[in-house]
Amino acid sequence: MAAQLPSGALGAAVTILVWSFLCLFVSAFLVLLVWVHGERQSYVALLGASLTLSVLASIIQQAHTISKWNDIKTAQWENVVANVGNPELNITGASTGLDLVVFYIQYYTYNVESLLVVFWSVELASSVFQIRSTFGHRYHISIIAKATAVLLPVLQQILLRSSFTQHSTLPYMFLADFLMISSFGIGCIVLIGILVKYIHARISLVSWNVTYGQRSGGTSSASGLQSGANGRMPRRPRMKAIYDRWLLIRFSIAFLALGVFELVVINFQLRAASTNTKENIPPVPDLSAERAISDFILFLPGVCAGPLTFIVFGTTRTFRQYMIRLFLPKVLQEKLHERRERRKKPSTVGTPGSGFPRYPDPAGGGGSNNTDVEAANGNADSYGTHNGAVRMQDFGRDNRQSEEWANARRDDDDELPIMKPPLSRFHASALRSNPP
Repeated sequence: MAAQLPSGALGAAVTILVWSFLCLFVSAFLVLLVWVHGERQSYVALLGASLTLSVLASIIQQAHTISKWNDIKTAQWENVVANVGNPELNITGASTGLDLVVFYIQYYTYNVESLLVVFWSVELASSVFQIRSTFGHRYHISIIAKATAVLLPVLQQILLRSSFTQHSTLPYMFLADFLMISSFGIGCIVLIGILVKYIHARISLVSWNVTYGQRSGGTSSASGLQSGANGRMPRRPRMKAIYDRWLLIRFSIAFLALGVFELVVINFQLRAASTNTKENIPPVPDLSAERAISDFILFLPGVCAGPLTFIVFGTTRTFRQYMIRLFLPKVLQEKLHERRERRKKPSTVGTPGSGFPRYPDPAGGGGSNNTDVEAANGNADSYGTHNGAVRMQDFGRDNRQSEEWANARRDDDDELPIMKPPLSRFHASALRSNPP
């Protein structure tokens, strides 16, 4: 069947349709990334699934519009004439038939995403403010929140389609936008609270450690298996966590983008409500190419949420490493691995005439040789500790420095005497006040 879309708008429509397919692939790939890393019940997984469904419904509507443009616009014009003043026309754009079905699917996903984001923000805030609760308690609350985000919009769509809710415009519009507006408002309050907590932590020089997502998994061992000292069978390594230290920044970007999108949707509905009168009904359906281009442009905000979500949540280190192994040729992977190993390798240049290798100073001092570690009994060494114990600045805050120190000791284990492990600031100060 030949396309009914005007030839002047066919190029723009096809371009937007191709872009929508690309957005569909990106959204589905995000779901795949989360799935293979064992986070199938996470908020990222649910967001990716909702976005995939939304983009798929948009593609169906676009294809239907291209093939039956004249029939669709004529049916919409007749619907407006027959039901002028009906508040449902404000949110659906007078869609009928298949277009009405796919519209409500997309509107359902918009509300699901709003609720998921606000519930996620509350969980992040509880982690930032270190609200005490058991793992089972947190798990059950998270499951209830996710189920509410999925099921509550279903009830909303049923009420929006009910005839008794379409008699009055104001209550109907309140019902249609309540979830998105309330989610955006609560999310803003929570994010402001997190920002205040962060500023207070920086001013007070208090450690800023967000533990959300750490229970999702840890890094696997180098051999791929972990075995206990009691000789039990080795167990499978846990998957790496899909979150990183930039989680709050990533979430804030996603929240602001979703908020902008919700404001665009609500603004479109309010403009439609102001023109839903007999005086604004055209005498004939508008079948022009200009109207077709403007209609297809309105599909872009909904489908662009998929790539944005992938950029925000699909570019963590764990996901980047998986994509490198999946798409990059093995030759390039080996070169990239060698380059990383060269960067991780510590400096082995000692002080002139000392005969001992130098090691990276955890405090950023540029390194220390073996003679610094073997301090005199009862005297503080170059790290400010006693009896040769090494003090690490802010041990526990900077894991990268701890890993560098461990790598340096492991690489030259045959050349060094056994050293005591790094101590925290608390234990180091206790040693200084009460020397053994």
